Amino acid sequence: MLRGGLDAVLLVDEYGMLVSKSSTSLDLIQLAAVTPIIGRGLANATIRRRGRERVLSVRQVEVLGETLYVAALGGAREPREREAATTASATTRILAA
Repeated sequence: MLRGGLDAVLLVDEYGMLVSKSSTSLDLIQLAAVTPIIGRGLANATIRRRGRERVLSVRQVEVLGETLYVAALGGAREPREREAATTASATTRILAA
């Protein structure tokens, strides 16, 4: 389990392709595919894992003219939102350098 009780954090491009992910045994390909749709506000996401609902928080970031999405899965709302924001900030800082 990740910081904040998260199941996973992933970075996805505007086409739903997985760019990077936290260390996890979860298959995140399908989640990555819908992340831009959620990030654009066209859908809400609640994922079921082992019979329990997991909420997905998504942040959109612009880096060098490209739109990327940071998604944080699981955990409580405040830590999940904090980790999504921190990861979005780090993504911008690292990729724009």
